Amino acid sequence: MSADDFQLDAVLAAAQARPAKSPGGRAIMFIAARRGEGVTTVAHAAAMAAAAKDTVYAIDLDLRRNALARLFNEDNPPLGPRIDAKLNGYYFHQIRASDGRSWLPMKPAFNFHRVGRSRVYVSVFDGRELPQGGKLSISGEPHYWNAARAGGATVIVDAPALERSRVGLKIAKHMDGVVLVVGPDEGAAPAAMAAKTEILAAGGTLLGIVYTQASAPVMAMHKLLPQAV
Repeated sequence: MSADDFQLDAVLAAAQARPAKSPGGRAIMFIAARRGEGVTTVAHAAAMAAAAKDTVYAIDLDLRRNALARLFNEDNPPLGPRIDAKLNGYYFHQIRASDGRSWLPMKPAFNFHRVGRSRVYVSVFDGRELPQGGKLSISGEPHYWNAARAGGATVIVDAPALERSRVGLKIAKHMDGVVLVVGPDEGAAPAAMAAKTEILAAGGTLLGIVYTQASAPVMAMHKLLPQAV
């Protein structure tokens, strides 16, 4: 087991150790303060680690980019057929036409695809189903996340950086834990501390911090976990 694998196992164990937000599995969101910190790479690795024991929903909150699905498709066997990602009658997003009316696509725009023969189901949003001039928004309600946990799955959420989008803060309070991903660049640590304040103010539970390219990531995780919860 590599140091990075051990670090992500610590994240998953920390989430399991906390009382669940709703019955079933756990939902963990990975987020960074700034672009380019490696959130999608870390979320990909966390999903694969969790899949050793559980079914995993790997969900990309950046619906227009699908970066997480692209990474899975590059590093693993081809993605399987689309499966409607509605859970218990809910999506976590809304689509509205240009005039503000609720829009129902002809076929589901948001789907899961199984990653090879693994237990991972990664999300893909098909932007072709959006109406011209339509608007896509993320719901702040808990229903989808409760439904995702209900079957016992581990939910790994890849959120866009806070400097680019605030959608992660809308759902932070519905996660069983939030993990900050911090890169090695100058200024990363102050930005992360500001992000920590925002996450806590939004009702999120901070599990810890993952330092990408750190010389001792395991020690960093264990030192920070008691302070972050």
